[in-house]
Order: sequence, then C-alpha cells, then structure tokens
Amino acid sequence: MTQKPTHVRTTALMFGAVFIGGAVGSLLRELFSVSIPHAGFLTQTFGINIVACFILGWLYSVRNRVHAHVLHLGTVGFCGGLSTFSSFVSELERLALSNIWVAASAAALEIAVGLAAAILGEAIGRRFHPPRATE
Repeated sequence: MTQKPTHVRTTALMFGAVFIGGAVGSLLRELFSVSIPHAGFLTQTFGINIVACFILGWLYSVRNRVHAHVLHLGTVGFCGGLSTFSSFVSELERLALSNIWVAASAAALEIAVGLAAAILGEAIGRRFHPPRATE
C-alpha cells in the first residue's frame, strides 16, 4: 500500500513543525536553566514547566483557529521541548533521597500549579480570542 504524495507531504510538514518547535523550546529551556540561579526547593525546572503549562493552555484555547501544523509546532514541539518531565522526575528523586515528604509535596505542588497555569492560560486565551459561534 503506497501513501498518497499529499499525505507524505503533510506528515513531513508536521514532523518538521514539531522538530522546529522542539528545538526552539529546548534551546530556550537551556537558556533559562543557565540564566536563572538555582533556588533549591523551587527550581528552574518548576518555573519552566509552569510557563509551558500556561502556554499549552493558551494554545488549547485557540486550537480551532490555527492550522494543525502550527498547533503541533507550539504544543508537541515548543511546549514539549520547553518543559521536561525527565528533569522533574530527576529532581524529585534527589529530593526523595533526603526527604520523601518534601519530594511528595514538591510533586503535588508542581502538578497542581501546572494544572492551574494551564487552566489560566486557556481562560486568558478564551477571553482575548473567544470561540466562534461554530466552535
């Protein structure tokens, strides 16, 4: 079974969008991590992940207004590159080695604040870009 040329082109464009967004998000994360001093309990990873959650919420609010490639560039690519689950878990592991309760509290805090940031991002997106009547 051969794929249609348009499907191959669309898939290549989608992968390209994710690649470019991921590269920019990853570079920005690294820039932040070397620019922001380490603050102990609340680390650079915490702040970066919260910003990524906010952006993801905002992008979710405008998902029906942007091309799928742009949405993938921003969500899977940029936010995926900017945020980092592996660093989050690595930092939790280090915390858990010294105090499991501090690690559990940090995990709960980051998840709760991340969810709140995503909800806030979506609310702001809907406020400034209200859904069309057909959405």
